[in-house]
Amino acid sequence: MNALAYRSQASRPTTRAGTTHAARAQTDHGPAAPGANGRPLRAVIVDDSPSLLRVLSSLLGQESNVQLVGCATDGYAAVRRVTELKPDLVLMDLHLPGINGLEATRQIKARFPAPTVILVTADDTPGCRKAALAAGTNAFVDKQRLSTRLRPAFRKLFPKPDR
Repeated sequence: MNALAYRSQASRPTTRAGTTHAARAQTDHGPAAPGANGRPLRAVIVDDSPSLLRVLSSLLGQESNVQLVGCATDGYAAVRRVTELKPDLVLMDLHLPGINGLEATRQIKARFPAPTVILVTADDTPGCRKAALAAGTNAFVDKQRLSTRLRPAFRKLFPKPDR
């Protein structure tokens, strides 16, 4: 088991009976909205670069209401992981082995309860942005500006409820 997979499993909140809080909320009270009632947003990261997987994992780790549940390093694996894990959020790279991030996003958006997809790419051109929107992505973040743009995109898509 790799470090990211271990971290995502080890940090899963559990009750005394060993079930996750999110699973209990879905069983007892119906599905909770992501980030509501203490339910963390479940996230999957898709990128073929181990160093960028670490960076994105670290950035998500700074968000108190996000739980990293999985990673994938190619487009086909991304579709499989989203099928298995049913995340609320997918951080998707554009250039991937197998099928690219746009095709993986199209397949994910067409076949599953649609998670929010943020395309994370170094290809920040108007044509790429247009193609990303057409594929069904919810936001676009340039890799060169991850540290300043990911959090605002995340906050816009998942606003914190009023306290």
